[in-house]
Amino acid sequence: MTTQREIPVTYEDQGHFLHYGRVLLVKPGKTTLPIRFKRFANIIYNFDYRRDDVCLFTFPKSGTVWTAGIIWAMTHMEELERAKTESLNNRVFYVDNDFIQTFKDQDHREKLKKLCPDAKEEDGVVLQLAALEKGRRIIWSHLPFDLQNPDVLDKCKVVSVIRHPKDNLFSRYIYYNKFGGASLQFVAETFLSGRAVHGSHWHHINETWKRRDHPNLHIMFYEDMKADIMAELRKLNEFLGTNLTEDQLKKVAEHTAFNNMKDHPTMSPSFVSFKGSFFHTGQVGSSKGKFPPGLDARLDAWVKENASKVDPAFRYIS
Repeated sequence: MTTQREIPVTYEDQGHFLHYGRVLLVKPGKTTLPIRFKRFANIIYNFDYRRDDVCLFTFPKSGTVWTAGIIWAMTHMEELERAKTESLNNRVFYVDNDFIQTFKDQDHREKLKKLCPDAKEEDGVVLQLAALEKGRRIIWSHLPFDLQNPDVLDKCKVVSVIRHPKDNLFSRYIYYNKFGGASLQFVAETFLSGRAVHGSHWHHINETWKRRDHPNLHIMFYEDMKADIMAELRKLNEFLGTNLTEDQLKKVAEHTAFNNMKDHPTMSPSFVSFKGSFFHTGQVGSSKGKFPPGLDARLDAWVKENASKVDPAFRYIS
């Protein structure tokens, strides 16, 4: 029997945050998460990864859904038609869904009851479904590495995507407002302070970047993906060992093109509780001209200061 480890964190109540309800500050990384995370922290920290798993660990609004669709397509080339009838979150295990309170998971609950009638929902619906899955799993999470199983990189392959902080922030603002009522200034202040849900942008990047030399970690930049998706797919193909041909990679690129994913509801998650598309513009530089001059200058200084702490050569130094 595997020894269950206690996650080395403490919690500080932060009151309520927008549509997420009551949130906690998880230390020492200072990651803000819904209070329900406390129940699942040790389960996630001890999650049993397998050699053929592919994990996608990203900061929210970094092109995660796009990349999840790409990884699924690359590992399921013979099943692409399935994506037209089955939602992404039924093909990929988004484990954060067990503690993010704004998401609906009725389909997951019904599936778990059918597969395991004695399962307790309070032990995590998606986490239990992932454990029950016998085939190759794609596991998606927005949690930083310090809240994940510390052995994950030694067990399986992990993909991470990094996006320019200003575009990330503006995409988050658009997303919050699909639930209603969040000003740009408020979203920016919580982002700058690192108190938005899922924590600090820079903490998440630092936790990823310091592991960049691990052979089981593949870091992608959103901007590179938009500039030359075929080049990025070739690198990912080599990393995943999927051995796809150039024609197959072109098919993946077409299958996961922005308009294709935006126009087909099953290509994006179905658990969100707002109406309309999950996607916004999918463009690099989507934040340009969107911030008041004073805030824009603060953001530029913030990016420059924090990027230099990640690595003097880190690409978002300016």
